[in-house]
Order: sequence, then C-alpha cells, then structure tokens
Amino acid sequence: MKSAVLTLACLLLACATLRAQHPSAGDLRIFFIDVEGGQSTLFVTPDHHSLLIDTGWPDNQGRDADRIVAAAKHAGIDHIDFVLLTHYHVDHTGGVPQLTGRIPVGTFIDHGPLREPGDKPTADAYAAYQKVLSAGKSKHILATPGMMLPIPGLTAE
Repeated sequence: MKSAVLTLACLLLACATLRAQHPSAGDLRIFFIDVEGGQSTLFVTPDHHSLLIDTGWPDNQGRDADRIVAAAKHAGIDHIDFVLLTHYHVDHTGGVPQLTGRIPVGTFIDHGPLREPGDKPTADAYAAYQKVLSAGKSKHILATPGMMLPIPGLTAE
C-alpha cells in the first residue's frame, strides 16, 4: 500500500512538472525547486502573480536562491509577489537573505514568533529573516487559521 501511494505521488509530481514545462496561456504553473534536502515551490498564475513556498538553505554560494531565481526567470517573472514560510527551520527559511539579494519580494507570509528559540540554527535563520523584514523593502502578513491569502488568481487558505 505504501509503495502504491508513493508511486501515485511520484506520478502526480511528474505530471505537474511536465505541465509546468509546457503551459498554455491560462494555466496555473507550478515549479518544484530542489533545495537539497527540501523543496521550494513556486506558483505562477496566468496573470503572472507569484507565490513561493519556502526558500531553502543559506550559504552554499547562493545555490538555493540561484535555483529559485532561475525558476522565476523560466516562469517569466522578475519578482516574487509573496513568499510563504512554512516554519523557521534553516532549510526552509535560511535562504531568505540570499533570495532577496537576487530578486525583489513583495510580501512575506509567516505564522508569527519563533517557537524554538533553543535550536541555534533555527534561531539564526529566524534572526536573519527578521533582519530582512526590518529593512522595510517587503511587506509582512501574519497568517492565521482560515485566512484567505490575498494572491490574485489563486485561492489559498
């Protein structure tokens, strides 16, 4: 049963990836970006609004940020409207400073304060993210349960 579910998941992922490579004008495009041990996902609506989920690792000569920027360019966008951070672990949030140094981000969406202050890598990633927010170049939305995200062309709760 477990292998059947995994096979189905892989098939769906492959179909979504193929569809993203050859979209028609009115399609939602989804790009799965390998960030070495995790995944960033870029959604691009037919009218070119964008949502990126997670940013990958810091360092590595900007490897993850470069991969995200390459996907954005492939999608025909020169900025990312929204970045949603699922949580503050370094492999999800650590790439924020490098990403914003390479491509403008309109708005960050997160769940609020750090809840794991005793985990140094997580605390460091959170501090670096807070520094980016404090620069004032991007807006910030605190997500709450049941909230509809304000992304034109995409219904996301």
